[in-house]
Amino acid sequence: MGPLAMVLRSCIIRCVSIGIPSTLMLVTVAHAQVSTVSPAGGPDAAAQGARAQSFIYGADVGIGETDNVTLVQNDKVSQTLALADVDFNLKDQTRRFDVDATGMFTDIDYLQNAYGNQLIGRFDGKADVALIPERLTWALTESFGQAQIDPFVANTPTNLQDINYVATGPDATFRLGPTVFLDLSARYARATYQSDPFDNSTAHGSAGLGLALSAQSSVSIDGSFDRVYFDNTIVNTNFDRSSVYGHYELQGARTDFAANLGATKVDQGADSYTVPSLKLQLSRKLSSVSTLKFSVGRDITDGNSAFASLQSGAMGGIVTSPAILSPTNYTVTYGSVDWEYVRNRTTIGVSGTWEKDVFGGSSLLNMTRSEAEFRLERKLSSFLTAQLVGRLYRTEYPNSDFSDTDGLVGTALIYHAGRGLEIKLRYDHSSRAVSGVGIAPSIVAVPGANTGYSENRAFLTIGYRPRTSQFTS
Repeated sequence: MGPLAMVLRSCIIRCVSIGIPSTLMLVTVAHAQVSTVSPAGGPDAAAQGARAQSFIYGADVGIGETDNVTLVQNDKVSQTLALADVDFNLKDQTRRFDVDATGMFTDIDYLQNAYGNQLIGRFDGKADVALIPERLTWALTESFGQAQIDPFVANTPTNLQDINYVATGPDATFRLGPTVFLDLSARYARATYQSDPFDNSTAHGSAGLGLALSAQSSVSIDGSFDRVYFDNTIVNTNFDRSSVYGHYELQGARTDFAANLGATKVDQGADSYTVPSLKLQLSRKLSSVSTLKFSVGRDITDGNSAFASLQSGAMGGIVTSPAILSPTNYTVTYGSVDWEYVRNRTTIGVSGTWEKDVFGGSSLLNMTRSEAEFRLERKLSSFLTAQLVGRLYRTEYPNSDFSDTDGLVGTALIYHAGRGLEIKLRYDHSSRAVSGVGIAPSIVAVPGANTGYSENRAFLTIGYRPRTSQFTS
């Protein structure tokens, strides 16, 4: 068996074994409930027939070369890489179940043994089973991916850890009249960290009393409570977090808008404090081919919530979470904008984010990060597509004497041969500029790892990516 075949086999086995099974299990349960709750020809038969489903997937294998596999400034080491990629997006919706699962994984084999075999990827899945349609739903969500261990060191394989976050529980909706509703929710969540001693369990409950202003808009008063229990209470302190806020939501033909305004309180050990909270989200369909999304907010959060809500920018691809240096709560202030333009032959995406994290009892961890990304894709012909992507990412720890700026620019040429077969030639150039060394000690002891670097990578891959499978019945 050749190296590419072994990498592909390893990738498939590991991807299936991480994150995906629980969501796919709930899909199976949902299908079983759909087929057994109502007999054929019963009152739910027509509703069950109204089904929307789409399944997008792809896989490829290839070979590549890097001129700086350890991501250092001096004494660079080149390396040949064999890789296998798998990605998918599944959406399936009926009256009784709703599934949305997205995964993207890459398995890399370093052929000159600079590192061991590496699997990186991100999986986000959600599945809802309607136990009583429009009244009682059981939900399961899962997020799996990687995060930095040491924020002052480049993202080499030895500076990444796997994190998995799973939450499950019921959602109930009660109609108290033609326009008044009561929403109740409960969750049990479990977070596991490969390296950090932050494993924990969370008990969550929330309630919302609202008024439907129209078929498209509503207003409510909401409250939530979280109790977080750590496995290791020597280095961690259990905490309670509660929130109360007013919520307004509008879903129009071209505009979606949501707003929260309230306060969040944290009790952790001897510390107790309250912070005003604000969240605004706007999505506007500017035309038939372009969409603008905008959000700003301020609240108290923690590493679990930040990891589970991590989103990719305009570039897409596998997203690595920033280092989670402390399991304590912190105040986050953020803003983001995302614009996408999609036509038959041209796709353009531009995004920008800004975030400021403030740790009340650990000012050395205070940081700001900003990121800008773009993606340009053009179909040159029926069988040839060109891509250009770029990213600029900056992180600053003002109280720890450290800042770094990471950049990436990449281009690709894709040849579409036959039904779903693709041959792709890709080139990426990445760089890092560093100021300061950071007060916290670097965990990964690689000479020069906390300095700047530049790297060039080139890949040739062959894969299978059929057209979107989508239907409504």
